[in-house]
Amino acid sequence: MIRSMTGYGKGEIVVDGASCTIEAKCVNGRYLELSTRMPKEWSDKEGLVRETVREMVTRGSLNIFVRLEDKSQQQLVQIDTEIARSFVQAMRQLKADLGLSGEVSVDHLVKFPAIFQAPPDTGEKADVWPVLKEGLVQTLVALNAMRDKEGAELSRDFNERLQSIETGLIDVEQRSALRIPLERERLRERVRLVVEEGSIDDARMNLEITLLAEKLDIVEECVRLKSHIKHYRQYMADEAQAGRKLNFLLQEMNREVNTIGSKTNDAEIALVVISMKEELERMREQVQNVE
Repeated sequence: MIRSMTGYGKGEIVVDGASCTIEAKCVNGRYLELSTRMPKEWSDKEGLVRETVREMVTRGSLNIFVRLEDKSQQQLVQIDTEIARSFVQAMRQLKADLGLSGEVSVDHLVKFPAIFQAPPDTGEKADVWPVLKEGLVQTLVALNAMRDKEGAELSRDFNERLQSIETGLIDVEQRSALRIPLERERLRERVRLVVEEGSIDDARMNLEITLLAEKLDIVEECVRLKSHIKHYRQYMADEAQAGRKLNFLLQEMNREVNTIGSKTNDAEIALVVISMKEELERMREQVQNVE
């Protein structure tokens, strides 16, 4: 089944005790255009993120947002009481030696950074990529699920419009078959008038007959249009990344319909052709959203 390029996905993981949210937003794009926003400490993982995305998304303008919960509130400062006590003793000794007055207070201690320490490093940090990849894949699966759902809607819309075009094509073929005897009779009348005037030109008459035959014959165009419709349905059913092929087929279908319109000098057929072209135009707009 075909897949839309538009969708949204979200995943949540826990990294080193902190909550991490990953979001993916995708819209139409000619190629895969990827933009990522990640915490600075994970910037070295961007290449891995891009590789993972390319395995699951082929087209679209895709934005990946990775948000990590602020752990600053969780990282409580530790106080080295022994160092603080030695500073107090040293300051009191200094006060006594110099004959200074006043008491040692907390205001004095805060000026010594050695007393206040960050939580100790427990060793080499584990690689976050396995967990991050798990969350990224979860996000992209959700994204593609939404895109598949929209692709199914597009497929239903395309099939309805193809059915409308096929109905119009049957109408055109029937009306064209009815026109052939009328056009032939019109040609006979033209020949009769030329003969009565006594100025018949065999070369011109042969040219008129040839041009009329070409103008009336839309069999090839109808056959090709039916073939394009058949392949269009096959691509929708069998290929998830059929956007470019479907777009090409629509161009070919539009070419055949235009040729049919130019070959048939009939008001009723012209109306049917206009209706077919309108359906193709709506499909052309929609196919821009197919991956």
